[in-house]
Amino acid sequence: MPNSKAQIPNKVKMSKLKYQIPPLAPFNKGGKGDFGVWISAYCLLPTACYHMYILAFLGSYLVGSIPFAYLVARWAGGIDITRYGSGNVGATNVARAMGWRYGSVVFLMDMLKGFMPVYLASIYGGGTVHPPLSVGAADLAILCGLGAILGHVFPVYLRFQGGKAAATSFGVFIWLAPKALLIAFAAWGVTVLITRYVSLGSIMGAVSFCVIMVTLYNEPFGQGLYLTLFSFIIAVLVILRHKENIRRLLAGTERKIG
Repeated sequence: MPNSKAQIPNKVKMSKLKYQIPPLAPFNKGGKGDFGVWISAYCLLPTACYHMYILAFLGSYLVGSIPFAYLVARWAGGIDITRYGSGNVGATNVARAMGWRYGSVVFLMDMLKGFMPVYLASIYGGGTVHPPLSVGAADLAILCGLGAILGHVFPVYLRFQGGKAAATSFGVFIWLAPKALLIAFAAWGVTVLITRYVSLGSIMGAVSFCVIMVTLYNEPFGQGLYLTLFSFIIAVLVILRHKENIRRLLAGTERKIG
């Protein structure tokens, strides 16, 4: 009688099931795999592993929700940043209301609240190596990055009215995809330098980041499928968060810097 038990991939040893969750994509290093086999492996995981993922996501969301733009403006300037300029809880609006020194501080803090959850998840969440692209699938670090970005955009502390995700996404991808991010950052800088529109620079940076992820990295729809999908989702989110800026750009009423 044939053995009805599915074979577990080599990477998912029974002795390690208590400590490690296999990659979320049904691909091995060759880009092939049996989805049913991976589902079977997941069914063997103890509930504690799922709890760890849920808690890590929620913790990252709460960290991402910290409204540094609101706090810096309130503590350093005594103002409610949601009532100034565009009303956006982000570094650019703080810079316009209080100067680029404070705007830079907010950008750094927003970036760190995206970077730290991803970094800590990569180091302590199952031995993920840097960059996670080499594992070929999404892992705990990507889940934490998603939580941090969603926290920034929909912060529980400000009734889910948050920023536009650019700075926090920068912090997330500086660890997950540093090469693509640096090229996209260059695209942002050139756009802002030429047009003096920060919003347009952010949009161009998001678009170029997606193009770079597909062209620069090996097997973006194989080993790196989930990282690629994550990148596309965040890029679309950044662009959607700039919809009012896009309207003003088209109407010629968007504010320039300098």
